Amino acid sequence: METMEPHVQLAFAMHAAPGAYAVLLGAGASIASGMPSAWDVQQDLIRRVAAAEGAKEIGDPHTWYRERFGRPATYDTLLATLTSTPYERQILLRSYFEPDEQEREEERKQPTAAHHAIARLAAAGIVRIVLTTNFDRLAETALREAGIEPTVVAHHDDITGLAPLHTIKCLVVHVHGDYLNPTSMLNTPEELEHYQPEVDALLDRVFDEYGLAIAGWSATYDPALRNALSRCTTRRFATFWTDPRPLSDAAQDLLTRRAATYVAADADTFFAQTADAVDALKDIAREHPVSTAIAVASAKRALAGSRQAISLHDTLGREFTRITNLPMRQGPWNVADERAEYVHRLDTLRAESERLLALVATCAYWGSDETDRWWINGIEQLAEPSRDGGLTSLLDLVRAPATMVTYAAGVAALAAERWRTVARILTEPHTPDHYANGRPATPVAVLLGPATVLAHRNASEQLYQQLRPLFTEHLALSQTAYTDAWERFELLRLIAVYSAGRGLDGAPHMRRTGGMDAYQPFAAAWLERQLTRSPEGHPLLAEGFCDGDIAKLKDAQERFLEDFNRWATRLAWGAE
Repeated sequence: METMEPHVQLAFAMHAAPGAYAVLLGAGASIASGMPSAWDVQQDLIRRVAAAEGAKEIGDPHTWYRERFGRPATYDTLLATLTSTPYERQILLRSYFEPDEQEREEERKQPTAAHHAIARLAAAGIVRIVLTTNFDRLAETALREAGIEPTVVAHHDDITGLAPLHTIKCLVVHVHGDYLNPTSMLNTPEELEHYQPEVDALLDRVFDEYGLAIAGWSATYDPALRNALSRCTTRRFATFWTDPRPLSDAAQDLLTRRAATYVAADADTFFAQTADAVDALKDIAREHPVSTAIAVASAKRALAGSRQAISLHDTLGREFTRITNLPMRQGPWNVADERAEYVHRLDTLRAESERLLALVATCAYWGSDETDRWWINGIEQLAEPSRDGGLTSLLDLVRAPATMVTYAAGVAALAAERWRTVARILTEPHTPDHYANGRPATPVAVLLGPATVLAHRNASEQLYQQLRPLFTEHLALSQTAYTDAWERFELLRLIAVYSAGRGLDGAPHMRRTGGMDAYQPFAAAWLERQLTRSPEGHPLLAEGFCDGDIAKLKDAQERFLEDFNRWATRLAWGAE
């Protein structure tokens, strides 16, 4: 059984208890922006001291400094050596932590997607405390851009007189100081061994009373912070620890102590997904929304211009791969009870494909030519036939997800009148026809109609019912708008089938007009209006539908309408 993803778990927890979670950011959360680590800054300062004294090859900067001055390097002593006034010290440190003109153009030393996602959570009242070991002020910058003026603790003296935590809209605590206050900056092993009592007391309270989301922190070089986490024995809320690399031994020990959840993702991805999930929970205002609704809300945000659009690309890729690799798509193909096994596998496919279908429909409706590339080739991946022998119903069912995605995308693109996308769906994805030896690959939309992959005489109606909640709930189409879009895409797909020299492939799910021996699909009048309004050529034709040939389209349409009339007449007589 599929487990809930960590970012969804955290989003549920945050949404259920707003303000009950704190964030802890280490160096890894800022390095992605091009910001130097505290250790990098101190090493560079030592090199400057060495250069000022005329030393050339110094090897390890900290070793050289200790041997030269008989004590470990600290920011106070380094800055005192290199500068003469507080103003000079500020200028020197700003060069490390504030972007120059070129860095601004390159978008370096700017808040990352993680900082912006945390700011979104703070603006929503979900996160109120941000702990950071970093000297930079990226968190504060992101918060201010989100309209929040944070309370900042950068020195142990700042804690004295601090208002009760629950009354502070957003608190940022620089546990190792920040660059605007050089005397607060901790970096050496000796400095990081112990915190001031006021800092320990504040951390004890946060770790005791709040849940925690940790990112970019190795835990290796911060014994005082490790001790603060270790001595907290309460578990009021959960802890999540995200890092794309395996955790250090020190971090793994803390993970075990806090019964935390490890997430193999970078800070940008995890916090952006979490913020999107929280927004989704707020948007749909339901107590127990399914993860599909969260995925759709995240996709909408990405398509609207979020920096995390790349995560939508990756999510789509993972979903296509997951469906492709479902165990029931690998066999066995011969079973004792064919009908029972077929029903079980179809139900499984429908449930497992729900999120993919919703994501693809969302992209087809709100996306662009660029985002179409993220999913349209995946249809071929799902349409690949099994090369084994066995029961035809089970073998055909393997390709059903390709048909489901084709319809989800096609109906959505047509509802949005994205004609280029509609034409691509109908013509581009190809798949082998293993019943026609030597015949070239055929468009998926032509070969794999609902009746071909679903062993049911009303397969088209079944698929219509399966997709209806997706469009009426997630895409917010009215029932009428969905039905119209479905029937229009069904009509275009069947015209493509006839254009390819094939015939009616099952019972279409379409309303009909007219009377006995003169039936037409309701959507036929729509298509006639479309073609009449575009005397220079409909966009569908311009994009290659029916090879861009209006005569070929009309011929295929006429042959389909003749067959449709015969089918509908038999249906009216009860012969179907």
